[in-house]
Amino acid sequence: MKKILFIPLAALLLVSCVGNKKITAAKNKLKGIEAQMQQEKNEIGGINTQAETKLAINKIDSNILHRIDMRLDKAGAALDSAQQSINLLAELLKDKKTARQNYKKIILPLLDSLQKQSDQYAARLALYLMIKDGLNVADFKLFDLAAFFGPGKYIIPEDKVDIASQSFKPVIDSLMLFSNKYSQYSRTATLIILGYADGSPVSQGSELYYTLLDELRKPMAEKEELNQKISELRSKELIKQLTNLYLRNASGFKEIDKLHIDYLGQGKGEQLPLPYIKDYQEDDERRRIVLCYWVVIPD
Repeated sequence: MKKILFIPLAALLLVSCVGNKKITAAKNKLKGIEAQMQQEKNEIGGINTQAETKLAINKIDSNILHRIDMRLDKAGAALDSAQQSINLLAELLKDKKTARQNYKKIILPLLDSLQKQSDQYAARLALYLMIKDGLNVADFKLFDLAAFFGPGKYIIPEDKVDIASQSFKPVIDSLMLFSNKYSQYSRTATLIILGYADGSPVSQGSELYYTLLDELRKPMAEKEELNQKISELRSKELIKQLTNLYLRNASGFKEIDKLHIDYLGQGKGEQLPLPYIKDYQEDDERRRIVLCYWVVIPD
């Protein structure tokens, strides 16, 4: 009788022992995954801080910050989803009986899913490093509008097209150099032109005045609106030049099938271009400029 009782009891203890080992192993794996996730969150937080710092010193503009935020939000959403799985697993693993009951149907599949995401961390880290590298080299290029446009003009005359091309060539070269460094990745390059105007009024009754009103589709407009519109038209004209220049140099980009180009021309009107200049005047020629930025972000 003692032997008969001993055998089921021994089997029960053995099953319990194996169960405890599996639960302990699951807890340890979960702990490791959670620690790695925290590292990734810190990595993302560091990039956010770096980007905000660059924005504060005008090395990037708000459009670039927005694009970086959008890219990091994707990673953040995946981490949030994983955190929900971790929280559920942690709750299930608190109680041994609950853990045994849910081990095969819930715990193992969730652990497997989290492990697969964890295994891709090195690949994601490489993309974070690419974003940080881009922020490290981020800066603007300043151009005097007089180099491209005559007074009151927003179309580049034929005799200045070559000058515009030569002026923007270093921008395309820098973009190409960085893009080729990360040519193995699908990536999006964004070229941004921000146009500024001074606070001088547009002469009422002039050809430019009526042209700008037509563009605004208004019978009358304040000088701020007129200067906003002419700065916008100029920025878009320069975007055309950048587009043509990129197309002429496209053969220099590696893995160009993995590269998407976005162009953004914005008119800033009478906004002051550079925050570190404190003595701008209303008709200050230092306000009649364009700022050019670029960024390459992994898709």
